[in-house]
Amino acid sequence: MEKTIQNEKVTVTISTRAAEVISFVDKDTSIERVWCRDPKYWINCNPVLFPYTGLLPEGKYTYQGKEYSLGSHGLARYADFIFEDVKEDEATLSLSSNEELLKVYPFHFKLTVNYKLDGKKLLIHYRLDNLEEEELPFTIGFHPAFNCPMTEDSIFDDYYLEFAHEEDLHNPDFPDLNHGKTIMLKDVLYDKQLFYHNGQITSPYVDLTNGRHAIRVGIEGYDTLGFWRKNNDTPFVCIEPWYPRNGLKKAPFFRGEELYNRLPGKESFKCEYYWEIVK
Repeated sequence: MEKTIQNEKVTVTISTRAAEVISFVDKDTSIERVWCRDPKYWINCNPVLFPYTGLLPEGKYTYQGKEYSLGSHGLARYADFIFEDVKEDEATLSLSSNEELLKVYPFHFKLTVNYKLDGKKLLIHYRLDNLEEEELPFTIGFHPAFNCPMTEDSIFDDYYLEFAHEEDLHNPDFPDLNHGKTIMLKDVLYDKQLFYHNGQITSPYVDLTNGRHAIRVGIEGYDTLGFWRKNNDTPFVCIEPWYPRNGLKKAPFFRGEELYNRLPGKESFKCEYYWEIVK
């Protein structure tokens, strides 16, 4: 099922599958910013990554002596959410644990996402409710894919990442990109993905732009920021804020000694970010 919200500036279409925004159109230019989910390249366009990001060793993890199997980035990206409320410029969807989900993630939860328009900005709020007394292990991340190029009269090599201010960045795969405000995509997203960890990026947002058109992603408060495209022919770029900072207790769970949030019983966790058409 799909629903559309809008205001005088933009139109947004949302699908129940993975609660993905499948269209984000500027009414002034009619330019579509969201990847179209062409299976030739990638079937998603902005899945939420929950209850973990990345891959599990051999696609499995063990809890209380029982083995569970899950694919990359967890369960929410494959799940069907439901619309709880839809207004002209706002929509709320949710995913709750059920018989099938408990087979792969044995915790009772409710994950709610709210989309709200503010001019040409799409505010995205998440809430995770632990519905039982036991601690709930999780992490969360986001994987939005934006068209690149954005128009037929531009090419991928025209586009770059522009931070809010100069950054002193360190990534051993890209030793020449350690200082500045902009990164040319042609320098980083051929054959490689680009990730920065441990809160290294200090800008509150980053733009994907060619100077004429731009989409902005709010990244403030996230420990990891990634940029990805599937291969050198892929006509989109993902801007991925992962791991919102929080004061929850951490402990190993899904992968070896890697630490995960432990949400106490009957408590909630919230985080947010945004997209904005700025050109």
